[in-house]
Amino acid sequence: MKNLLDSCHHADFLKGSGWRFGLVWVVLVIVMGMPVDGYCSREKMPSADPILRVESGMHTGIIRRMAMDAEERFIVTVGDDKTLRVWSKGEGRLLLTLRVPIGLTNEGVLYAVAVSPDGRTVAVGGQICPEWENTFCIYLIDVMAGKLRKRITHLPEAVTHLAFSPTGAYLAAVFGDQAGLWVFAIPTGAVVHKGDPYRVAANWVDFAPDGRLITSSSDGSVRLYDAHFRLLSVRQLAKFSRPYGVAFSPDGSKVAVGFGDRTTVAVLSGSDLSLLYLPDVRGVKNNLWVVAWSRDGRSLYAGGGHSEKGRYLIRWWQQAGEPDSQGSGEYLDMAASMGNVMQIVPLKAGGVVFAGADPAWGVLDHQGFSVLLKERAFMTFQGSARRLLLSEEGDTVEFDLDASGGQRGLFSVSKLLLTGNAFNSWGMQAPRFESKVMRVTGWLGESQLMLNGQALPLQEREMPQALDFDLKDRFFVLGTSYNLRMYTKEGQLRWKTPTPGAVWAVNIAGNGQLVVAAMGDGTIRWYDAMRGTERMALFVHKDQKRWVVWSPLKYFANSPGGDTLIGWQINRGKNQLADFYPVAQFPQYQRPDVFKTLLR
Repeated sequence: MKNLLDSCHHADFLKGSGWRFGLVWVVLVIVMGMPVDGYCSREKMPSADPILRVESGMHTGIIRRMAMDAEERFIVTVGDDKTLRVWSKGEGRLLLTLRVPIGLTNEGVLYAVAVSPDGRTVAVGGQICPEWENTFCIYLIDVMAGKLRKRITHLPEAVTHLAFSPTGAYLAAVFGDQAGLWVFAIPTGAVVHKGDPYRVAANWVDFAPDGRLITSSSDGSVRLYDAHFRLLSVRQLAKFSRPYGVAFSPDGSKVAVGFGDRTTVAVLSGSDLSLLYLPDVRGVKNNLWVVAWSRDGRSLYAGGGHSEKGRYLIRWWQQAGEPDSQGSGEYLDMAASMGNVMQIVPLKAGGVVFAGADPAWGVLDHQGFSVLLKERAFMTFQGSARRLLLSEEGDTVEFDLDASGGQRGLFSVSKLLLTGNAFNSWGMQAPRFESKVMRVTGWLGESQLMLNGQALPLQEREMPQALDFDLKDRFFVLGTSYNLRMYTKEGQLRWKTPTPGAVWAVNIAGNGQLVVAAMGDGTIRWYDAMRGTERMALFVHKDQKRWVVWSPLKYFANSPGGDTLIGWQINRGKNQLADFYPVAQFPQYQRPDVFKTLLR
């Protein structure tokens, strides 16, 4: 072991993470036979520290994109939880979970996925590589072998969408800044096209059967390229519009466009982008930003934020592709997920596969009926800002077990006991949204956060959505889309801690020593109120029987079966996919006794 540590004396984990992280890593190397090469290089590499991750058998963050092979053998989903998951279409069975190298903040979040026509290669993009290369990457993965085939490197920004050409010879990518459209040769990854920059981010790219390309951009335009990637036409759509999803019809004669800022769906000519018609959107209450044509081209689907009675809907225009239909044919609203519809993929036999932000994914048949819905295995806590209750010492927490708040759980850290059907237990305190000396406005997802009329700056795209004031009006804690923040009553930022999910509820213990936050990844986490450092975390499975708690020291305790719900991810350098080891394989770290006094 000494030789192993000596050989790694330049590794980042020994410099910054302390001996406990190093010990865990050494145990994993020795027990699991993991290679030392790649961890101990002087070259800047992904961190080799064990990173503890929730693993519930389903995504724990928004599913951003999905793709399917041409033979419809499997479905691939990616999202905010930094995993790529391969599913069987028929039963919804999880076949494989693949993990790119990740960091502790956004590194590893996946925004885009595409499957090659032969089904052998999966391309993924997003927040990959910037922490160690200061540029971005696309990973080409051999999905059957579960191995990285190639990295496409030195990209200017995070990829927002990917598409393989019909022959599989090319991979097109668009980016979250002004880089526009890039095209790569497959399998070499060489850049064959790097077009003129766009003014703002690009959102989507799609190939026609003959190799032409269509892209959308938040500058309000769609762009048409020929099969040699030369720009043919640019169409500026309605003023201040934000076109998002774009899709060629199967014969390439039409292009459907969805919008991120309006309910409109437009159908354009596939040859010159002239407007053909606007499908009927009567009754649509929110934006329709993703679109897809049926495999026979007769029908059109659109989804996004359109919802009714808590269920998000996909609008199906059954004759939208018929000659002279002009979008006036019959339509049907089909119930899909409990979150925004993020992507729609048509099926050969009719119907669609969809991805939802819940996270969830499912299948609707040729008549619009749900035949499969794969839902999340945890509570996201969205909408529970008022319902996270805490004991005076912060040892006991009461929280929602379902989205409606109709089922409640009570967890005692010192007793390691989960109790169901708990409602407003004695001595439990709710968050305070008002203070005698502090007036905070704009914290419920609004554009400007203010303290007593003074603006408090946040990061780009950081949305405030949870609040609590200290009982003595000395400070307040703010939960946002990816940070936990503590401010003094004068508006000074005392600390800011990145979080693994959106913070939907916060509560400061009555003694002022602890902050508890409920997050979108299904975890409840305890933090030191004065420093912002994490003390412990809790994850409760949807079955309300399995749970696990863990500390940053890597000790854990669990109910029966709960030790399968978390594990350590180990990055294996930048040219390999990461490994994952459930904590159940390491009973030496199962220490219930640690939690008896952990929060004192």
